[in-house]
Amino acid sequence: MQNKFVLTIFFFLAFAISFFFTNPSEIFADSASSSSNLLEVENVEVSLGDKLILKDGTPVKEVFNSTDDMVNLIVKVVFVGAGIVLFFMIVMAGFSMISGDGKDKDKAKTTMTSAAIGFIVMFAAYWIMQIIQLLTGTNMGF
Repeated sequence: MQNKFVLTIFFFLAFAISFFFTNPSEIFADSASSSSNLLEVENVEVSLGDKLILKDGTPVKEVFNSTDDMVNLIVKVVFVGAGIVLFFMIVMAGFSMISGDGKDKDKAKTTMTSAAIGFIVMFAAYWIMQIIQLLTGTNMGF
């Protein structure tokens, strides 16, 4: 285990060092030319709202008016998904606690504690968003 950790740290440091000490002119320059003849890169904008198509064939741009709408939808779905996972964690921990022996009961207590902490984090995140919405007067969709 310790060897894997050391190896991972070594590769990360090697990558970081090579990334920070690489000169961009060496990457983009033609080998026969000097550094003054770098390739010119144009700024290209791609509207993802037009390129991303939903199942029924409508572009995402027509369904979501802004990025905020899509982020609000994703956050709502994440909250619902986290609530479902939390529910199943509590139910499974309850069954393990009822039917298990000493070792299973300790594992069930740990699972129940993790679920309770997860619920507190979700609850706090929701109410922090509500307070920010109240203080700033913006509608975040919650």
